[in-house]
Amino acid sequence: DEMQQVVVIGYGTQKRENIIGSVAQVSAEQLQNRPVTQLTNALSGQMAGVTVIQRSGQPGASAGVINVRGVGSFGASSGALVIVDGIPGSMNDIDPNDVESISVLKDASSAAIYGARAANGVILVTTKSGKSGKVKITLNSYAGFQKPTAFPEFANSWEYATMYNEAAGATYTADDIKKFQDGSDPDNHPNSNFLKSVFSKSGLQTGHNLSVSSGTANTQYSLSLGYLFQDGLVVKNNFDRYNIRLNIKTALNSKLDLTTRLSGIKTSDKEPGPPATLDLAGVTGIVNHAVRYPSTYAGRLSNGFYGAGVVQKGTPVSFLESESFNTNNALNLNANIRLDYKVIKGLKLSLITAYNQFATKRKEFLATQIINPQIILGPNELSVINNSTTYYTLQGVAEYAKKMGDHQVSALAGYSFENSQFEQSNAYRNRLPGNELIQLNVGSPDNQQSGGTGNEWALESVFGRLNYSYANKYLIEGVIRRDGSSRFPASKKYAYFPSGAVGYRLSQENFIKDNFNWISELKLKASVGILGNQNIPNYPYQNTYRLSADGGATFSYPFGGAINSGVARTTITDPNLHWESTRTTDLGVELGVLKGKLNVSATYFNRYSYDILYSPGGSVSSTLGFNLSKQNTGKLSNKGWEFLVSHNNQVGSFSYNLNGNFSIIKNRVLDLGVGNINQPNGMVGNGSSLFIGSPMQIYYGYQADGLFTDAEDVKKHANQAAINPSAQPGDVRYKDISGPDGKPDGKVEAAYDRVVLGSNIPKYTFGLNVGLEYKGFDFSMLLQGVAEVTNFMNGYAGIAFNNFGSIQKWQIEERWTKENPRRDAGYPRLELVTNAGTPNTLLSSFWVLDGSYLRGKNIQVGYTIPTGVLKRIGIASIRVYASGENLFLVSNYRKGWDPEVGTDSSPSDDSNSIISSGSYYPILRNYTFGLNVNF
Repeated sequence: DEMQQVVVIGYGTQKRENIIGSVAQVSAEQLQNRPVTQLTNALSGQMAGVTVIQRSGQPGASAGVINVRGVGSFGASSGALVIVDGIPGSMNDIDPNDVESISVLKDASSAAIYGARAANGVILVTTKSGKSGKVKITLNSYAGFQKPTAFPEFANSWEYATMYNEAAGATYTADDIKKFQDGSDPDNHPNSNFLKSVFSKSGLQTGHNLSVSSGTANTQYSLSLGYLFQDGLVVKNNFDRYNIRLNIKTALNSKLDLTTRLSGIKTSDKEPGPPATLDLAGVTGIVNHAVRYPSTYAGRLSNGFYGAGVVQKGTPVSFLESESFNTNNALNLNANIRLDYKVIKGLKLSLITAYNQFATKRKEFLATQIINPQIILGPNELSVINNSTTYYTLQGVAEYAKKMGDHQVSALAGYSFENSQFEQSNAYRNRLPGNELIQLNVGSPDNQQSGGTGNEWALESVFGRLNYSYANKYLIEGVIRRDGSSRFPASKKYAYFPSGAVGYRLSQENFIKDNFNWISELKLKASVGILGNQNIPNYPYQNTYRLSADGGATFSYPFGGAINSGVARTTITDPNLHWESTRTTDLGVELGVLKGKLNVSATYFNRYSYDILYSPGGSVSSTLGFNLSKQNTGKLSNKGWEFLVSHNNQVGSFSYNLNGNFSIIKNRVLDLGVGNINQPNGMVGNGSSLFIGSPMQIYYGYQADGLFTDAEDVKKHANQAAINPSAQPGDVRYKDISGPDGKPDGKVEAAYDRVVLGSNIPKYTFGLNVGLEYKGFDFSMLLQGVAEVTNFMNGYAGIAFNNFGSIQKWQIEERWTKENPRRDAGYPRLELVTNAGTPNTLLSSFWVLDGSYLRGKNIQVGYTIPTGVLKRIGIASIRVYASGENLFLVSNYRKGWDPEVGTDSSPSDDSNSIISSGSYYPILRNYTFGLNVNF
């Protein structure tokens, strides 16, 4: 029965029928056979109020960004707290095959038991445990290949030359263009496709998991071994992962139970690197240049050497053939032990301890390389960076439950201490004797460098929860938690976070049972509470000083006729720094009909964040001459609705299930405190990215009214001299919004005519899961999407000839020309654009795009072989399947670009000119074939 399901909550489980908090849960069945390399992406579209946005498909760096009920802070980190088997951890690199369920605690009443870091929601990951009975062996394997979901199309060389002439005047001759087209002079008139050269592969992806579980009445175990390999679309770019997990539960005697969970994760991430003297950021830096470089530059010359490229250091072709590389190897070891003592019936005491060791070793080698006889890049250099993080926790929990007739009471009390320590060491040498022996000791000692740093934090908490229900009809819950964080000064270290919730199951009333027996569940629920956020850097309340290096001028002082190193205070700290808090209110209704075959729910939530930990910066710090530490100075609101509908049924051999979710989230800045600045146009905010009454992550710029069609149009329109002194036909036509008197004044200027153009935070998120089964055949489909969200099409992605960059086909096709002077042309007149931008590339509605989309996240078809055939060979079941991830996308976005990746996912805080690197890695479309075998 659906309503008898058990749901994982904070420090325990609860029957679904008795839950009055907002808790969403996905099961192992909803996660299995998904070819996701990072577990976060398996949650996309699965739960109302949980938004997962994937910004990259790069192997090893493709994890999605999870926001629970909006973005909860503009100062501290707004990431959800992740708890793995009761211990804070990370979802990254957990094998999805190891997961039993994932619960998301969204409101204050459900999350308050983790008050210390629960302001942005809590994600509970529970791994699989063994069960008593026969040995069960399960093998899950898949293999497949990947393609990019979207790929921009750039001009070929003769198109580029023709368009360049249009933008800059005659530079390429007719003979040049002819040679580009006929290929008669490939060295001087090539037709390169650098993006195709970089993304030259169909990356293989394969995953395998073998698990063994069994148990007796006293001991149950589950052992899992996993392997994942993902080959990137770029040469020398791949990621692999090894997982091992052992969960054992043992009854030491009739009163003592010992649960031991051990896991290890080893990952290796490899990327091509740039050659020496070229400042690039690994594979995305190489992609950046592939997007930028026009097809008129030669990749490889006929004599075997490389083309010099834009910056006389080669092109993406030579970058990829350099012997440079970046590697990142990580080892994550976890031990989690729990001892449960059943004192008397209904009373249990638990002692929990856990230790985590996470170590990474990053190696960056920049090789020497011969581009041609005139250009030799070097010397080579090697950097090695070692990071180590150790985490441990000690927790004690007491639980008591008692039932007396229709009265049922349960109570929980606990203590928790957490400590984390981080250390880093790094070393550097250059002038290694060649590119073959890559160890520090063979480098030149003349330029050797070393360094290191470290930090730590701690949390101490006591907490309690009380539940009461009467006749399984009236439900009451209260939680309180007292948290202390090392990130706040001693006098402000501790804070209390309470919550309360009530529920009323009308379906248990006789007047419902007697008159509406088709109603299986009808529940009203409400909750309110306060949660805390301390996700800021360590030591924010301590004064910060900087020491100038020997001979450094920054803080040096003259003593005795010589310059000496000095120390200066650089940051003003706030001695009253304290917890950021979020007050959450929830109102909801749940309805189940047709014996639980159809369930719907609706929830209204109001998240009010205050005392936000924010650094005002900007003009304040420049006036003082100091940086400002975090301060409690801001307020934020996230309000919205969540709707769920699920339906399942069986007709003969045919069964089906539908699960849909839809969320509305309205994000608004309410106050910036000392960061408030009154703008000339009447808006109040920090002047660029945060304004009272507007969402966070906004685009603030001019309203475009098409393009100027002719000189008369320029003359008659509002004066744009302040932002475009030489406006001409084909330029963006900016609207006159306001002036000093609060109404249009015939001029367009920054002070009065910029508005909020949209936000990068989706207002609407939705998902639909469909499952069908018939006589061994099964089909499933997951759709996911967002709406009312904007992205900024800037840099090499949006602007033709940007910083000597290329031009895309859509820009050619949609451009304004004298022959076709359309006001609604999709691109302004062609011009050369420097890093400083031009009047046409100012941030305006012309470049802000609708980022809404609907994605076919996963489609899967499978067949389970009849068991009668298999029993003879000792196999319980075999299922074969074909799966496609990210198969299709419906959107109005620019051709070749993916709206989920976006082109400017973090709206800029500085100038509004378009200055973007264009670095990106497309989300991948995966086609896989798999096998599930149970022995």
